[in-house]
Amino acid sequence: MTDSRKVLRLMEQAAARAQGDDPGDFADTAEEPAPRSEGVRYARERLHEASAFAEAGTTLPPGARLKPVKQAMLTFVRPVTSHQVPFNAQVLAAIEGLADEIERFTTDLSRQEQRALRLQAGIATTDLTVDDLNESVKQLGADIDEFAGSLQALSTTVADLGTAIEGARSEQAAGLAREVASLRSELQTVRAKQDLVFRAAREAMPGGFDVAQLGDLSRELTTGYEELYEDLEDTFRGTREHIMALAAEYVDDVRSVPGRAPVVDVGCGRGEWLEVLRDAGVDAYGVDINEVVVERCVARGLDVRAADALVHLREVPEGSVGAVTSFHVVEHLSLDTLVQLIDAALVALKPGGLLIFETPNPTNITVGAASFYIDPTHLKPLHPQFCQFLVLARGFAEAEVRYLHPENHPQLQPEDLAGADPDRARSVTDRINWAIFGPLDYAVVARKADARTGTETSSRDGASDHPT
Repeated sequence: MTDSRKVLRLMEQAAARAQGDDPGDFADTAEEPAPRSEGVRYARERLHEASAFAEAGTTLPPGARLKPVKQAMLTFVRPVTSHQVPFNAQVLAAIEGLADEIERFTTDLSRQEQRALRLQAGIATTDLTVDDLNESVKQLGADIDEFAGSLQALSTTVADLGTAIEGARSEQAAGLAREVASLRSELQTVRAKQDLVFRAAREAMPGGFDVAQLGDLSRELTTGYEELYEDLEDTFRGTREHIMALAAEYVDDVRSVPGRAPVVDVGCGRGEWLEVLRDAGVDAYGVDINEVVVERCVARGLDVRAADALVHLREVPEGSVGAVTSFHVVEHLSLDTLVQLIDAALVALKPGGLLIFETPNPTNITVGAASFYIDPTHLKPLHPQFCQFLVLARGFAEAEVRYLHPENHPQLQPEDLAGADPDRARSVTDRINWAIFGPLDYAVVARKADARTGTETSSRDGASDHPT
């Protein structure tokens, strides 16, 4: 436990420093006894005088008269006064002890008074210091409030500046957008005039142009339509990132093909599927007759070849391809061309290889009756059951229909049909929901038989996956 005297000494020193004194001047003052008081001095003098008479009545003082008589009297009373000397000595000793205690008490009291005075001085100094601190804190609070006000004003100024900059930027962006729209319109006008010139020149060719020039002009006209079709895809097909995310679900399918063989993407378009396969480490290349898309894909580092897909598949070695894929192409083909494409793919695929067709889903009436015809090069919708039947009929061992990309719209609920039988209402609402809000696309995933694994012809009935 801390010695209270040391604590008091530290407090005294702190008070002395606050007063500007040197604490060393009185660091040991508490250890020095206070001056003896007059009362204590007087008591000690009287005790000293009384001690000389402590044996009075028991002995004769020197020079006493009638000494024999007094000696006889002392002898006579000695039994009565035999204990008087020790008693007197004890009384004097007790009084001496009390005097010592009184002296110590007086000394301690004096010291405590001195300490109390010093503590009072320290407390007074501390009060002054606390007052000064309070004033400093108040001033600091005022400074902080002033700074906060300045900061708020600065924030308001910055916000106003940001709003002004954003307004100027928006105005500038709007101006740029108007300029781009104007330039695009002028470009389209120039392209239209160019096509008119080329068409007029082609009509005049029989009388003055050779066959090579005719081919050059034909390519110019075809390229114009290819660019138009690419613009159409960019507008309605979706962003590259979106298409890549949708195509990524087929990676596991192509990886399931045994061995290593390339994937051939028929009508690769903008090459999203080829990018997905490249990122997944799968060997693949594309084939397309649109020279514009071929150039764009090659510029992005993709292996895309300008060729007719049907001719290309017939030229590759039999059984050398791991998978033939085609996204939103079969709806552009006549039935005869589609059958030939399926047959060529079957021959080109290795045992266990895959054929994947993805196409719009006409069982969604919004697709079959409306959005399908946004692309004027579409011939006709293909029903999923027919596509599944066709690949099986042409020799594939198994085929399944996968319905893809449902629309995110509120569904009709049975309770929405008031008064109807619950089971019947559920059946009706399921059909309506499928027809209106059903998947936008579907895929037929077919596999070539593999004699080594004993694959037999089988199918999953796509019609069982939906109520129509």
